[in-house]
Amino acid sequence: MSPALPALRVNVQTLAIGALGAALAWAVGMPLAFLAGPAIAVACAGFVGVEAAIHNRLRDACFVLIGLTVGGLVTPDSLGAMASWPGAFVLLAALTLATPFLIREVLCRWFAFSRPEGFLAAAPGHLSMVVALTEGLGLPLIRPVLMASFRVLILTLTVPFATRLAGVPIGPGLPTAELTESWLMIVPQVAAAVVLGLLLGRLRMPAPLLIGAMAVGAGVKLSGLAEGSLPGWLSQTVLVVMGSLIGSRFRGITGPEVLRDLTASIVAVGASAVLAALFALAAARVSGLPFLDVLIAFAPGGLETMIIVGAAAGADPSFVAAAHVSRLVILALILSGFAIHHGRTPPPPDR
Repeated sequence: MSPALPALRVNVQTLAIGALGAALAWAVGMPLAFLAGPAIAVACAGFVGVEAAIHNRLRDACFVLIGLTVGGLVTPDSLGAMASWPGAFVLLAALTLATPFLIREVLCRWFAFSRPEGFLAAAPGHLSMVVALTEGLGLPLIRPVLMASFRVLILTLTVPFATRLAGVPIGPGLPTAELTESWLMIVPQVAAAVVLGLLLGRLRMPAPLLIGAMAVGAGVKLSGLAEGSLPGWLSQTVLVVMGSLIGSRFRGITGPEVLRDLTASIVAVGASAVLAALFALAAARVSGLPFLDVLIAFAPGGLETMIIVGAAAGADPSFVAAAHVSRLVILALILSGFAIHHGRTPPPPDR
């Protein structure tokens, strides 16, 4: 049998589970059901041993389509608000620096993490760099990866609920424009987004295809070249794939490993969220930006996930994206400094 066939089967199986989860979540009225429902369903399937995976090419295609959709939500008011960003970004830098050090103390004191392991597990994002550093420094990999996966899943579920409880209407998927763009306009945008994304990738930009597509979508919308958006069914289908991707992170993780670190993840995410809320409140007062926008921008979730959540909640997508990209750049510097320090620290003596 061709190696591609089992991979195709696993992808189809994962998407089928995700689609079922989306349908059930939509039926019960869950906010952002098309993202959260698949994440829960695929994660649960992974816990019981079901193979789950989303091919990288399908993931990349979804990033492009999500980016064009979210970029099209940028308005001229977003450009006018940029003058108030610097104060918020200073506080974002302080939050990003404080979070791994403070959360590490919680993990080490209450959950028996080693200090290096706890620092990497407490990092508010940049999973790929955390994995690379963990392996390069010879540290156990499972706990930092599991903590990062739980962090994204927990925030995917809780932020839309919190947003709805705050009185902000949030539906099952991304908001759609009244006008649907023709494919004669969509195809050139996709091509331009891919080219720009590849260029940004060469510059080591986080999530280059997503950010490139957002830039193209915003540019086309603000220039007046296009007034509509992608077809609604396409945008919501992409959300199902993205939710399935989030859930697939839990494949291969055993029940005992989940139970061991679930409580630690909930505590760490809760503490990180409290820190983010405090800094966001200060940043909103300093900058005059809406608190909801700043809170989603400061939330320690995955870049792609928080951009989607922010768009669904009506937050300024340009600010949310810029904040999360900046957080990842700052975090990369912090993690690099940690790696240099840890590499120079002699190992403890044998007992």
